[in-house]
Amino acid sequence: MRDLLADQGEAPAEIAALAPTLARLTSWVAPTPTAADTARLLARLEPLLPAPSPVRQALRAQRVNRRSEPAAFLTTALAQVELVRPAFWLTSAAFTGLGLLIALFSVHINQVLVLRAVGPLLAVLALSDVLRGLRLRVLELELSCPLSPARLILARLVVALGYDLGLGILMSLALGVSAAQTPLPALVLHWLAPLLLVAGVALLLSVRLRPDLALTLTYSGWLTLLALTVGEGQAGPVSRLLTTGEVALALLGLILLTGALLRLRAQLPALLPRAGA
Repeated sequence: MRDLLADQGEAPAEIAALAPTLARLTSWVAPTPTAADTARLLARLEPLLPAPSPVRQALRAQRVNRRSEPAAFLTTALAQVELVRPAFWLTSAAFTGLGLLIALFSVHINQVLVLRAVGPLLAVLALSDVLRGLRLRVLELELSCPLSPARLILARLVVALGYDLGLGILMSLALGVSAAQTPLPALVLHWLAPLLLVAGVALLLSVRLRPDLALTLTYSGWLTLLALTVGEGQAGPVSRLLTTGEVALALLGLILLTGALLRLRAQLPALLPRAGA
């Protein structure tokens, strides 16, 4: 920070005088505003806006008509579709297609193992795009938007995971046609349960860790479990747990996702980049 002030032409004496204040700012954690705080702020700011302002009209409409909340969220989610990077769409489709080809034409690899590896990978790709505001250090811009960052993250998560669910269902349908002896619900559960579990754990870890580190640790941990199932065979404890507990893993993933979103909503102001970070 001293170097930055010096580059801007500040005198050494002024920099020394500002040092205690800057030291306090680096350790300051922005308080999380409550709904009442936000309402009071809007009430103070709204009269200062020009009468024809679209922002003022939108704020008034938002207060008057709360029944349109699902439609408003759908509008937000559709807007996020345009903001999702093309690389996410293409990479997710490419990995799904690669997994499908391996499962269909490889005689030495278990199809269930492929599904359990591809599903969480799609979740990692989705969360990497969803959490790009934290990774690219532009969270302060999202915090300044009229919509809350938690709402933006939720909308982006619905779009990204919805796309992954569509890819996974298409992959399951293709495998179901080639392997009629396996029920379609079982094929879907093989990739859906680990997808939800990895997404929930990674999102929860991203509150404390860098998003890329949280995603890497979570997916590496899941691959380690899969490696254990290969080494111990179908009769091993980890294999039996994954086989008989897939529904429980899916429910646990949903619970973790919900808890992570609530935790992330409360922690977003504290995740702002700081000097020296």
